Amino acid sequence: MPLFDTVRALAPYLQSWLEYQRDQARVPGVQVAVRVSGKLAASFALGVANEATGQRLTPRHLFRIASHSKTFTATAIFQLAETGTLRLDDLVGRWLPELAGSPPAGLTVRALLGHQSGINRDGADSDYWQQLHDFPDRDALVALCRADAVYPPNQFFKYSNMGYSLLGLIIEVASGQTYEDYVAAHITGPLALTNLGPELPQGRESELAAGHSGRLAGNDPRRVLPSSDTRAMAAATGFYGTAEDVTAYLAAHALGRVELLTDASRRLMQRKESEISRPVKRWYGLGFMVEEIGERTVVGHSGGFPGYITQSWLDPESGLAVSVLTNCLGGPATDWATNLIKLIDLAMSVPEKKTTDAPGSDLDTFTGRFATDWGVFDLVNLGGRLVSLTPQGDPALSATEWTVVDAETLIPEPEAGFGAVGEPLRLQRTAAGDIEWVRQGGGRAWPIAAYRQRVGLGPLP
Repeated sequence: MPLFDTVRALAPYLQSWLEYQRDQARVPGVQVAVRVSGKLAASFALGVANEATGQRLTPRHLFRIASHSKTFTATAIFQLAETGTLRLDDLVGRWLPELAGSPPAGLTVRALLGHQSGINRDGADSDYWQQLHDFPDRDALVALCRADAVYPPNQFFKYSNMGYSLLGLIIEVASGQTYEDYVAAHITGPLALTNLGPELPQGRESELAAGHSGRLAGNDPRRVLPSSDTRAMAAATGFYGTAEDVTAYLAAHALGRVELLTDASRRLMQRKESEISRPVKRWYGLGFMVEEIGERTVVGHSGGFPGYITQSWLDPESGLAVSVLTNCLGGPATDWATNLIKLIDLAMSVPEKKTTDAPGSDLDTFTGRFATDWGVFDLVNLGGRLVSLTPQGDPALSATEWTVVDAETLIPEPEAGFGAVGEPLRLQRTAAGDIEWVRQGGGRAWPIAAYRQRVGLGPLP
């Protein structure tokens, strides 16, 4: 089955799979979109936009997507380079003479793009991230950037919001437009994206999903955090958007697309420029994070902002784009976006089976979420294959392929392992054909609604 059709068919389970994790993690809300070659294959929102009011989250709510901003800034720089307006080896001081005599003045544009500048991350006083004071304006930004460098240029990858904020100023000088106007004219405008921009307009505050604090202890309530204007740092962290518009934008960075850049520029932006070892091994290009997920090399960016954690990935070869936006600090957006791709790839894989399903088997009559005292597992139809898995973490680590023998019996593929590997799964059905319980390895599991009733728990909302 083609990738787009697989995602479309899988979309209801993607929602169920993620809702279980959202509820377990006590994340207020999560917004998700998946595109294939620019076509929207799945879009949904789970939970609430605001815990204080209980307002339901929708796919139309706006999120602060923070460091996704860097991909737009890098795109703008490469557009200006393609027209000959600037060069990647231009020195910062050429475009920002007010920095003369400071470490950034002697840096190249490319060093800023790849976080190889060695300058500080957020300035000497970055309590604007805790909303204790405003983000810096242009003059304050330039003053913060005059500080001594932390490392010499090109010694280490050192992430710097200051560096990308300077790139925003360079775009303004080189283009003769404000950063906001440049993005509207050359990036979001050509893509007809109306829910994506460098700084949230005051008139759209009511459309914003509220940001929520992290929790210091498991039972702490989350606080709704106020909105912030990023001022001169919009190019590094100011963007807002929806998951649908973010994936539409990312899709334009797939190879072969012509709206924003040439493939030559894309390959340079997306290749592995710097290797990063903390907190996990990954790479950075020129404006994009680069990561390997299974057999895919994906590019994208994460984002952390007061009240929001977000992550989006693009496979430039296949055009698969995934965006996961959460409205709380501590939201596991990166894990969820990565594992969504792994789940899609699990649905796309077709392992060789030693046995085939009984003729005429309707796999959907075996599916559901089942519970025991030990937790839950799902039986799901993945692209015409019956698979059981735990709706948490990397789906491939818990996945088992099943073959239908008859309406009451499933058998797994032979393998070595712990648990009840190799043992059949028996189903007890009601007279109407509904599953009453399943048994594998001697232990029973019940449909989750029946199990909750059995142990005295109320129904799920």
